Amino acid sequence: MQIILFVLVIIILLAIIYQKLRKRYSLKTILGGTIVLIILISISIYISSISEGGIKKAFIQKYKKEFGYKISKLTATMATNNETRYSNEYYYKFVYIVNKNKKEYVCEANNVFVQLIEDEYVFKTIKEECREK
Repeated sequence: MQIILFVLVIIILLAIIYQKLRKRYSLKTILGGTIVLIILISISIYISSISEGGIKKAFIQKYKKEFGYKISKLTATMATNNETRYSNEYYYKFVYIVNKNKKEYVCEANNVFVQLIEDEYVFKTIKEECREK
């Protein structure tokens, strides 16, 4: 129900904006602006997905090197509750599924400190908590 209301509000706002723009600009100008806006949003989403994929690949490689197990599924979330001094320092929460001794475990690594140096991610210690799936 809340989603339907939210979508309706967005549609109404878009209709109001369109009507106000239609009074000032031609249809071609409005369409051109809309296309440019859609392209910019698409590019920003693509860039953010690429950067998120990089941290996931780096964590999988670090985990395999440190613990010797392969991660089958991984979710990475940037933690916002910790303050860092520099713009290249982040804290992440990783939730992943790993196969250990022919059993699947769901593991969490909270507050993993990550530094981004040019295009390379550097991790501090990974402290994990695992439970059987």
